[in-house]
Amino acid sequence: MQSDSLIGAVVDTRYSVIARLGRGGMATVYRAHDARLDRDVAVKMMHPYLAEQPGFVERFNREARAAARLTSPYVVGVYDQGVWDSPLGPQAFLVMEYVAGPDVRSELTRLGSFNLGTALELTRQILAALAAAHHAGLIHRDVKPENILLTSPLPPVSVFQRPEIHAKVADFGLARAASSVTTASTTMGTVAYIAPEIVTNQKAGAPSDVYAVGIMLYEFLTGSLPFHAATPIATAYQHINAPMPPVAEHAEWLPPAVDSFIGLLTAKNPADRPADGAAALAALDDLVKATPEEGFMRRIPVIPTQPAPPAATRRLESATRLAAFPPPQATQSLEDAPAGTATRSAPAAGLLPKQAGSPPPQHASRTGKKSPLTRKRRVVGWLTAILIVLLAAAGAWYFLIGPGHRVAIPNVAGKPYASAAATLKDAGLSPLRSDEYSDTVAQGAVVGTSPKAGQSINPSQDVTVIVSRGVEQVTVPDVSGMTESEAKAALTDARLAMSVTEAYSETIPEGSVISQNPSPTSEVDHDSTVSVVISKGRQPIDVPSVIGDTKDDAVAAIDAAGLQVTVTEDFSDTVDKGVVISQNPASGTVYKGDTITITVSKGPEMVEVPNVRGKTEAEARQILEDAGFKVEKSVLGGLGWDIVYSQDPAAGEQIPRGSTVTLVMI
Repeated sequence: MQSDSLIGAVVDTRYSVIARLGRGGMATVYRAHDARLDRDVAVKMMHPYLAEQPGFVERFNREARAAARLTSPYVVGVYDQGVWDSPLGPQAFLVMEYVAGPDVRSELTRLGSFNLGTALELTRQILAALAAAHHAGLIHRDVKPENILLTSPLPPVSVFQRPEIHAKVADFGLARAASSVTTASTTMGTVAYIAPEIVTNQKAGAPSDVYAVGIMLYEFLTGSLPFHAATPIATAYQHINAPMPPVAEHAEWLPPAVDSFIGLLTAKNPADRPADGAAALAALDDLVKATPEEGFMRRIPVIPTQPAPPAATRRLESATRLAAFPPPQATQSLEDAPAGTATRSAPAAGLLPKQAGSPPPQHASRTGKKSPLTRKRRVVGWLTAILIVLLAAAGAWYFLIGPGHRVAIPNVAGKPYASAAATLKDAGLSPLRSDEYSDTVAQGAVVGTSPKAGQSINPSQDVTVIVSRGVEQVTVPDVSGMTESEAKAALTDARLAMSVTEAYSETIPEGSVISQNPSPTSEVDHDSTVSVVISKGRQPIDVPSVIGDTKDDAVAAIDAAGLQVTVTEDFSDTVDKGVVISQNPASGTVYKGDTITITVSKGPEMVEVPNVRGKTEAEARQILEDAGFKVEKSVLGGLGWDIVYSQDPAAGEQIPRGSTVTLVMI
């Protein structure tokens, strides 16, 4: 055991130990004075055996350096670290900011509970510290009231965000460094705040720290933990399986958003919690903005924690003491005592056994007038004793079998009603069944009792056993064709949530519901989500350009774009047959199902060559040009007759319009 023998020692030639502040499973914390900077600091001295663990010192130093990088005002600052060759052997130590105030556990014990404003402000500061740590890649792993230090005690009644409320989170980095040497027993030491995933697969992450904050917020408000059982293992399994009890059970005035926020932080699945301290802090900011100012001052009254025996034991002990109280003794006054005797209390006359040879009792008065007074006192003494015994008996009857008798209500949550009723009857209580819907307890199993388990009541008082009817079912309304806002309102009225996706529709107007899942009239859990598809209107499509494509390729491209196609044909002297000459529209945006018209080339137009033999040049040229041909001539011989002797191509041939016809003139 590390003792106070280190007080007065100088650690690493710099830190003079002043006093021991506390001892934990892995370290002892001392208040020390930093000679170099002339300030008081806290020195956390790790136990010597930890230095013998392989790689511990290296991991400790690495995590300490990481923690020292945190700059949040809500984190206990880390100033220095090292290994001291102490008289007890090598000891890793950490030098931290000295925080003069108490820890939150002490304040919670002193005050019993915190008002809503104080609880939320403490939670805000803790989450701010965790946000900085998570951003730096550090996971605390041991978030609990003992590790939250205050710069000064909390006032009995705190106003929200009062400046004197200043919390600092301690032990960043140490939890991760110590995790490699943590035993099952030390893990169970903080089981009250342990996240389910740590119990099931030993994996801790930023959501695990967030979970612990949710448990602490519940404790800040109610003064008690949500999960506590006879053994650490049983408590751990409550974290995994038991539903989070609502704080509103203790305070009807509490805004529902507070329980929703605690439920968010303590979701069983870490994926359902805020991803880290920053995300949780953002959710808390939303809660604070939505909370009425007057609500911050309200508090669940809790008597501060004081060690005391159970109520039934106290009543039984009181009755026992009362019954055993001795009758009062007669008192002999100075004037009644024989001369020369000291004034003192003496047993009543006649109550002591007569000793052999002793003289008969002497009366205090020679005249005998005192004897009736003595007898009167004796009678009064006996009557008083009898009265006390009767009162003791009456008290014992009142508390043990009368109206004051109390029986602790056993915990029957999760049992079938028949089994729960039998357990209550065995305890001398009268069960009264009440069926209610439950989102977390299977149909037919007991949700809880009213009054709650653990409370003590008179056996004449009924115990209402709340039996689960299972998850309440509701009918899904038909929201098809509604606008998005109308659909959301209809589903909200049915106590259902809505998720939205969008899709194009050629028939449903933009902004209206195309479809929904589950379908209308389905029966679903009351908190289910209905997926609705909202129309984005007709789907716009860029017009594909198909000019120059073959007819088949053009039609395929237009079909693939979701458009209709109309084909026309025309002659072209420049575009090959079967190739698209033009399209309408040629570019821009249209909608699915619209029509694109394309014109496909039939090739050049073929025209029959007219017969111009025997015609003059002028006549022949006119006829051919009117038919769409070009004309050239050649002269045969030199007769000068100006008569067409022949033509090429010959009359009657089909040639493309615009072709050249050559005239041979004589």
